[in-house]
Amino acid sequence: MDARDARRKYTRSFPVVECDQCGEALFAPQWSEHVDDRRVRHAWNCEACGYSFETTVCFAALESA
Repeated sequence: MDARDARRKYTRSFPVVECDQCGEALFAPQWSEHVDDRRVRHAWNCEACGYSFETTVCFAALESA
């Protein structure tokens, strides 16, 4: 198994965000913000190229029993 195969295997087992500019793997956001009951916003900063961007994670609404 070469390094590329190992990275693919690791990437599938652990969520990794890639830099929108250069594709570098980013493992943790610079900061996160709880927006509301269903959304979390993450701010990312790539150390390789200096690009900054935000992502938002949306969770499904919980069904009432």
